[in-house]
Amino acid sequence: MFRARRSRISLVFAVIFVLLIFHFSRSRSYDQPAILQVPPPPVDHHNPPFPDQNLKDPYENDNSATGSGAPPPALVEPEEYQRPPLYTDSDDSPTPSKERLDTPSNVPSQEPEFDAARLQTGAQTQNKHEDDEDIVPISHWKPMPERHPVSPEALIKLPTGQSKELPQLQAKFKDESSSDKMQRLQQLDTIKSAFLHAWNGYKISAMGHDEVRPLRGGFKDTFNGWGATLVDALDTLWIMDLKEEFSMAVDYVKKIDFTTSTKKEIPVFETTIRYLGGMLGAYDISGHKYDILLEKSVELADVLMDAFDTPNRMPTLYYKWSPEYASEFRRGDFKAVLAELGSLSLEFTRLAQLTKQDKYYDAIARITNELEKYQDLTKLPGLWPLNLDASGCRRVPGVSREPAAAGQPVRWSSDEINSTSSVSYRTRQIHEGGEPVRHDNDSFETGFPVSVDTRTPPPKQDCTGGLNDQLSGIDKFGLGALGDSTYEYLPKEYMLLGGNNDQYLNMYQKAMDTVREYLVYQPMLKNNRDVRFLATVSMTKSLDANPPGRTTFAYEGTHLTCFAGGMLAIGAKLFGLDKDLKLGSQLTDGCVWAYEATKSGIMPEAFQLVPCKKGEPCEWDEDAYYMAMDPYADKRPISHNKRSAGPEKGNWHVVATAESSSPQEDKTQKSTTTEGRHTGTTTGAGALSHEEFVTGKILNDRLPPGMTGISARQYLLRPEAIESVFIMFRLTGDPSWREKGWKMFQAVDKATKTELANSAISDVTVDNPRPVDSMESFWLAETLKYFYLLFSDPSLVSLDEYVLNTEAHPFKRPKY
Repeated sequence: MFRARRSRISLVFAVIFVLLIFHFSRSRSYDQPAILQVPPPPVDHHNPPFPDQNLKDPYENDNSATGSGAPPPALVEPEEYQRPPLYTDSDDSPTPSKERLDTPSNVPSQEPEFDAARLQTGAQTQNKHEDDEDIVPISHWKPMPERHPVSPEALIKLPTGQSKELPQLQAKFKDESSSDKMQRLQQLDTIKSAFLHAWNGYKISAMGHDEVRPLRGGFKDTFNGWGATLVDALDTLWIMDLKEEFSMAVDYVKKIDFTTSTKKEIPVFETTIRYLGGMLGAYDISGHKYDILLEKSVELADVLMDAFDTPNRMPTLYYKWSPEYASEFRRGDFKAVLAELGSLSLEFTRLAQLTKQDKYYDAIARITNELEKYQDLTKLPGLWPLNLDASGCRRVPGVSREPAAAGQPVRWSSDEINSTSSVSYRTRQIHEGGEPVRHDNDSFETGFPVSVDTRTPPPKQDCTGGLNDQLSGIDKFGLGALGDSTYEYLPKEYMLLGGNNDQYLNMYQKAMDTVREYLVYQPMLKNNRDVRFLATVSMTKSLDANPPGRTTFAYEGTHLTCFAGGMLAIGAKLFGLDKDLKLGSQLTDGCVWAYEATKSGIMPEAFQLVPCKKGEPCEWDEDAYYMAMDPYADKRPISHNKRSAGPEKGNWHVVATAESSSPQEDKTQKSTTTEGRHTGTTTGAGALSHEEFVTGKILNDRLPPGMTGISARQYLLRPEAIESVFIMFRLTGDPSWREKGWKMFQAVDKATKTELANSAISDVTVDNPRPVDSMESFWLAETLKYFYLLFSDPSLVSLDEYVLNTEAHPFKRPKY
């Protein structure tokens, strides 16, 4: 009986086994074969700060791996095919969208994402329809006949002749002791290990894509999907002597197709500094051994050159590349960001030098000519507004703008300048006691009527003018977000041209004269540290109105302006402006102070300070500091028990922890403060006194001594502060800069390191900042490179041999 039962059981299992074999063999016959693909890579000093969005990841819809150990996307079988978004925007729109201008580069557009690797390879996928009509063809850029060509004889040629013997920038360094050298090499190795950690995380989880997700793995394609991190990191790999990794990366660059993209627009500025600059820098630093880098640079540059095909040759800064749009009429932008327009010179000049093709230099020389002409005609002569009208459709009244003779820079005559209605701009005085700018009160920009509808293009033949101010109620001037690298490129372009074009020297000197007079200020700090920061100036346009236009100052510190210390130090040595070397040191040390002031040891993205009066001693004044944070103090009741709710005067300190305060405490604190303004809200025993209000704000906002507010608490892995520290060390030889830089590195590495790579953080004022799932390509291209070069032998990437572009890519300087 037992044998019979066992037999029946065995028979049942045998039947099940046969059925399973039949089922799987049948299902496999209907499945399409899996294809192991290694396709080519698929196809936002310096963005402005953005508010903490409660740690919400702005890339929620991007492709993502399930964990940090996911394989590279190139080896993953693609998901179900998705159609690319249809192009619905009209090219007649004269201005880019406000969202694009006001959003940092690491926040993608809202258009749906799809995997361009599938489009390039045409790989079949599972569950595909049999109809071939469902396949969307790949769109590729192709050259179109130019609508506004420049004749060969009219091309502005590269300056010819032997390079000038320019002053030496780098200091003469003393021999170091064996113990100092051993310590330095250990520090260098630690920085290199940090780079390899982030680089390997990118390779594992996002190879060939623009950015890695440093928290959960996967990738983001924020810059056309051509592999921004890979291209941006090329020369860093070479500098760190990672030659095998460099060779592997170059092999991947060969496969990039710059004629197609998942994005309908190419951001000209970001593409130029990251991709074109990355390949040219790698080509130069590797001794021109990899011809493919120059070939791919030409391929990309020829795509970008089409953006310059406008009536006035000012580029459209977001170029619609697909053939159906590339063939249409276009013009320069009605709302052009200064830094995006004025920061293309180094890359196109270097390409022109390497290829002997003047057309690349001509493209940026025309921008330089227009910037030079407009520099004395702004409301703050010497500086340009952060937003410009580059369309050429509006002309400066009373000024004729004749084209330059072939190969010559265009300049204004003194009679032309004096005949313009803008003369009042040059003579108008800016009062030092101007009203402070409040960042949330700029809505009055749109309160002024404009005479031209910026959404309706004027006749095409009228758009041949030069630069003009914006059709808005206000012009802003500064060296931070939206303007930074235009000024940075003036002395650098002068060096790259071997001193053979005095335009850049003259423009730089004019700009810095205005910067020293109006933007530089000394903040009131508790330890009386002798540092400097740069203000931002806003000027309304209604100068003839009643009441007349206003001039306001924002006394702030921003991470993006930290490059200015290094720039002024270079300008001091290059142009003999000796006093600017000290000013550069003071500006750089201001950023170092901001790193040291927070609990994390990292500088916030943006914060506010109290300026001291020029020419007077700058000593700490507690009452003045309190008044700056509570300008409505005279409306508050007088407390009979002053500061009973907070620290004693002079002894308060920052309270910062990784955890927030208790809900009840947090609710009470928030109810009594609103961006430093009196709300009239009462708690407990009654209305807050002036002292109670301020001390509560200090505790609630975790303010270091000297800061009156922190408008952006993030650290986005930015390089500007360590960039200036590196330059100050190379130019002075002072070892204290290495000591300051090492403390900065330790703080940044501790706060940003993740299991996979490194991540931006949301709040630098707490002990253990929470990460944000973002690692922009400049972390490998700039930040870690500058840390590494700070501790390397000074002969490595000498500033007397190379010019570093705004993405830290080294271009070889010509020899005299």
